[in-house]
Amino acid sequence: MGLFKTANIVSRADKISNFTVSTAEYGSAVMELLGTTRISGNVIYYDDFTAHEHRETQRSGKGGGVKSTTITYTYTAAVIMGLCEGPIKGIGRVWIDKELYQYPSEKIGMTLYSGTADQQPWPYVVGKHPEKALPYTGLAYMAGVIDLGNNASLPNFNFEVQGKLLDTGDGVDVNPADYIRYILDKVGLQEVEIVGLENYRKYCRESDFLISTPADYTSAKTARDIVNEIASLTNAYMFWSNDRFKIVPRADRPVGEWQPDKQIVYNLTADDFLEQNNGACVTYSRKDSSELYNRFTVEFYNRENAYEKESVSYEDSENIADYGLRPASTTAAHYIYTKKRAVKLAEELARRNKYERNKYTFKLDWSFCRLEPGDLVTLTDANIGLDKQVAMIDGITEDAHGILSVTAISRAAGDYSEALYDVHEVDRPYVDFNAEPGDTDTPLIFQPPSDLTSSGNEIWIAAKGKKDAWGGCTVFVSDNNTNYRKVGTITNNARLGTLSKNMLVSDTTCEVKINGMLLSGTAQDAERGNTLCWVDGECISYTTATMLSNGNYRLDGCRRGQYNTTATAHNSGARLVRCDEALLKTEVRKEDVGKKIWLKFCSYNIFSTGEQSLADVQAYEYTINAYYIPPVQNLTAYNRYRQLADGVARYDIVVNWTPPNMATYLEGQLWYKTNNEQAERMVMAEGVPADEMGWQGGWLYGGSGKDQCVIPQAIVGDTYRLAVCTKDEYGMATSPDMSPR
Repeated sequence: MGLFKTANIVSRADKISNFTVSTAEYGSAVMELLGTTRISGNVIYYDDFTAHEHRETQRSGKGGGVKSTTITYTYTAAVIMGLCEGPIKGIGRVWIDKELYQYPSEKIGMTLYSGTADQQPWPYVVGKHPEKALPYTGLAYMAGVIDLGNNASLPNFNFEVQGKLLDTGDGVDVNPADYIRYILDKVGLQEVEIVGLENYRKYCRESDFLISTPADYTSAKTARDIVNEIASLTNAYMFWSNDRFKIVPRADRPVGEWQPDKQIVYNLTADDFLEQNNGACVTYSRKDSSELYNRFTVEFYNRENAYEKESVSYEDSENIADYGLRPASTTAAHYIYTKKRAVKLAEELARRNKYERNKYTFKLDWSFCRLEPGDLVTLTDANIGLDKQVAMIDGITEDAHGILSVTAISRAAGDYSEALYDVHEVDRPYVDFNAEPGDTDTPLIFQPPSDLTSSGNEIWIAAKGKKDAWGGCTVFVSDNNTNYRKVGTITNNARLGTLSKNMLVSDTTCEVKINGMLLSGTAQDAERGNTLCWVDGECISYTTATMLSNGNYRLDGCRRGQYNTTATAHNSGARLVRCDEALLKTEVRKEDVGKKIWLKFCSYNIFSTGEQSLADVQAYEYTINAYYIPPVQNLTAYNRYRQLADGVARYDIVVNWTPPNMATYLEGQLWYKTNNEQAERMVMAEGVPADEMGWQGGWLYGGSGKDQCVIPQAIVGDTYRLAVCTKDEYGMATSPDMSPR
């Protein structure tokens, strides 16, 4: 032992008690990855944060008499990072902060669990924390004990995930046809056929248009949005046709062994086109060369550059030299991961811009209903210089009368087949678009209960045509039968008929003669008014509608007197209408109640032409009534004695009633009159009616309430006459003289 102690200096770093996780997001959607892309993981489990002590000792001074000890810490944690829905094929590259590794590697420190259906829990958790051991079936994830270094923060991990459907493309990316088929299968459309899918698959394969799930998908997208985006990027139409999907490549040049469609469907001429609003057969829009874009930029993720976002451009140098640079908006093609494919897309966009700058619009009748987007036609219209111009159908809309409005885009010149259908070999049936519509049959005009309206007092109008050519009518109204204004349009025949037999108050069955079809319902439909009919002031709903051999309908299971109408007997011939969307419904002002109006119905045909003039149609007179408001029920009243603090006695009259079964009921309004004792004796002695003598003045307002109201401080000895009026949410109320007393 020496005579002097050795000096010992200890330096200890701060010890961190927890670590930071920046890649955990609760409740985020689990993506499904088709193809290959780079994604960051989402921490779904972490535990066992551990500090590891490191000592380093050095000696200094004469003879090493001073010993210095430095204590530092490094940290580890057990982590599971969720990737995507499994099973996946594997992991390629892994980025940890700025370092790049190829999986598997000891430096990554994590193991892949590919997300199979029989996936087992991570053995580490099973051994350390069995109560937390979950298999995460169907979820691909990475798990490991991560070296956090000396700052206790989790590094930024990014993984190149090799997902699903790799065998449909080049082993890295996916054929778009299989991508679309997979998406539709996932949303439950496995049984729905996609016509043209194999042809589209071949086109994508030969043109090397292969794709992978975008790396920037951070939220869920609808299947429709995904499919439309893929079809647009790969230059194809996809649409619904005859209970199935159809997909058509738009390309017009051969690619490898794939050949474009060259089949003309129709040769369309002036004999086929219907006249448009401006009288033209075909109208078109065309951009001048000076207005065309000449630079097309495509944004993509470059797999060779660590999936960084890059852009490539395709330029029409000749057009730029002549007219200057005109760049188009950048196309986001985040399904594409190679520069070669991005350049192809930019070139395709430039070609479409150049050869599809003419857009034609024309109308056809229903005989051309075979046409669909992607079909080829030729257009001939001498008025604008078209002579068998080849065009591709770009869009078709059909109106209520079967008229097809078509847009088509021009195609580059080339060799095309003869037309598949020749509609000019035989004469097509003549269609008279100006056929006489005929008069509107006698309309049914009525005012329904307020519970059926949106504003309280409404007039409902049911109309139908007398001829098959009747397509609807414009309804006009007048206060004086001279000056008319339009009140609305009826576009469908109302189901309007009559009772074929008498209907008693107690009947739950009736027979009706009616145009159109009546469908059966359930007992609940009848109870809720889903099969509602109006019969001469009464609301009736039925359960079963049975067509009889004479063409009439028998309605069974009828619910009578609905919506506060009164069930009454109806004679044969009483008018009946099915209350549906075919009826015209118009509001009536309170101040118009009691007024007389006139209505006229100007018919037009099924092509919305040939409308009648006001001077040629009959006027129907109608008086506007106040709609029916049901009375309160069970009106009762009694005296209530009160003694005030000063000893004075007071008597109140408490009035109770039962509100009507009315959805728009607001309150009951109490009105009263008084009669003194002397007047009462005169009434009894002389037989004078109480309404004529003794009652003091008019009705006095006593207040309101849902089902009760109180008249305070009633006069002892006086007789009170009470009336409770029903008031609805629209401000309409019954009269005291007509209310329960």
